[in-house]
Amino acid sequence: MSGADAAGPADGYELREPRPADVDACTELHARIWRETYRGIMPDEVVDRLSPEGFRPTWERVAQAYQQGTVPQDGRAFRVAFVDGEPVGFGMTGPALDDDPPAPRQVYALNVAPEHQGTGLAQRLLAEAFGDGPGYLWVARGNDRAVRFYERHGFVLDGTAAEDRHDGLTELRMVRATVEG
Repeated sequence: MSGADAAGPADGYELREPRPADVDACTELHARIWRETYRGIMPDEVVDRLSPEGFRPTWERVAQAYQQGTVPQDGRAFRVAFVDGEPVGFGMTGPALDDDPPAPRQVYALNVAPEHQGTGLAQRLLAEAFGDGPGYLWVARGNDRAVRFYERHGFVLDGTAAEDRHDGLTELRMVRATVEG
């Protein structure tokens, strides 16, 4: 079954902010997506060490901030996609984190479970969490599927690379000035 057949169209997903009750399932999903996506891109010993516990602090912090209403009002957005109550993808965006950013906003993460890729879910997550404005992101060298996805959404590789920000992973910067409509 192809990704598009697995879950139906992107409008069949529930997108919302993470809640504390979602943390366990979201950390499991995060680790699984990274293990499946980055195998062959990152060294095997690094991929083999990826675990839900490594992602837990971020998920706990974000879920608590949404629950308590303390998410900074600086353009941050974290959306999780659910099917039948189970998370299948997520997107996190916000203000630029780099010292010399090429744009004021950044896509921090956009991850979709492999069986839900090709459904339009990533596009919906990007649109709801980030919108159409200028921004940038970092993508793993070798993740050609992600590069093609972002290119379809107006991002272009700008020739900037960051070495070893994540255990042997080289990241390439992609920038979007505006979205052509």
